Amino acid sequence: MKKTAAIVLALVLALGCLAGCGGQADATTAAADATTAAADAATTQGTEENKPAETTAPAADAQTDAAEPAGEASGVLNVYTTVSDLQYNAIMGAFSEKYPNIEIKYTQAGAGDCKSRIQAEADNPQGDVMFGGLVYADTLTMADNFEVYVSANDDKMPDEFKNTTGVLTYHDAQIPCLWVNDELEKEAGVTITSYADLLNPALNGQIISADPTGSSSAWNQLQCILTDFGGWESDAAWDYIKQLIGNGMVIQDSSSAVYKGVHTGEYTVGLTYEPACVQMLSEGAEGVHIVYPTEGVTSIAFGSAIIKNCQNLDNAKLFMDFLTSDECQAIYNECGARQANSNLKVENEWLVDLSTITYNVADTEALATNRETIQDMWREAAKQ
Repeated sequence: MKKTAAIVLALVLALGCLAGCGGQADATTAAADATTAAADAATTQGTEENKPAETTAPAADAQTDAAEPAGEASGVLNVYTTVSDLQYNAIMGAFSEKYPNIEIKYTQAGAGDCKSRIQAEADNPQGDVMFGGLVYADTLTMADNFEVYVSANDDKMPDEFKNTTGVLTYHDAQIPCLWVNDELEKEAGVTITSYADLLNPALNGQIISADPTGSSSAWNQLQCILTDFGGWESDAAWDYIKQLIGNGMVIQDSSSAVYKGVHTGEYTVGLTYEPACVQMLSEGAEGVHIVYPTEGVTSIAFGSAIIKNCQNLDNAKLFMDFLTSDECQAIYNECGARQANSNLKVENEWLVDLSTITYNVADTEALATNRETIQDMWREAAKQ
């Protein structure tokens, strides 16, 4: 399915299911890792005064609605986020520039940790928004933990990225990939082009992945593998997963440990996600390259949500509006992510044309509905 029209149609169908299967406002991966991932498995806290250094600014010639007046918005916005430093800095920097009187406080962690914190604090919310790491499956289990809100820019979004659940604001799409260290691949005598190649004994102990029960990017990878090998109920799919784990695959809590470990030469190949790799390449990373498995890739729409009964609801709504604005959507693309609003003609030289990738349509509804069972099956497989 490599023809452009087929790829685009498949993408629309797959992502459309994320939105179209939703419908219920009272119904909610595991990532960020998606957008993305946490920079560390451990939680990091801070404010805009001590956050990581700014790295990216919006392109001056990108389509933007930044000219809209910021008004007199002030106060605080408490953010629980899974996104990488580059995306966080770029997006929050632009938001702070637009709303300079809003003080940003943040907690950076994995998707699972963020969601657990939100649930534990349900009677006394300490956060206002969860920024990144949320997918359609989360609307099935966590909708009661989020406010019903549809962003002011929702009508700009393609149908497959519209907020049909009432709680989840989509802002980017993630594609899983393999991240390969050039030198170690050569030393192993293996040319990695597929998931099947990861079963080569020469890669024993040299493969790394995050845990799909706690990382949104790893959950995305697991969905892709299950889809490629026949579906979540397929014996062939779970046989492959058991063989992969049996080939000494190292499983980490942190998604960032995957792409960083491959880049530093600790591992030959990592099961990770496109934005993190594209970001590293755009920042000058050498000796590593992206592989889109020949069996095919799937795609997952990632979003954010307002925490139920949060203390700063008005500022939280402004942030959801900002995430879907033309200005912010352009920033996503510049940071290596595929922005949700594909109507914007923004390009990144490190993002390959979808027509060059084999694309498979995941049964998103079935994967979301059976997520707990799938994760239990993963845990059982990982015990070996």
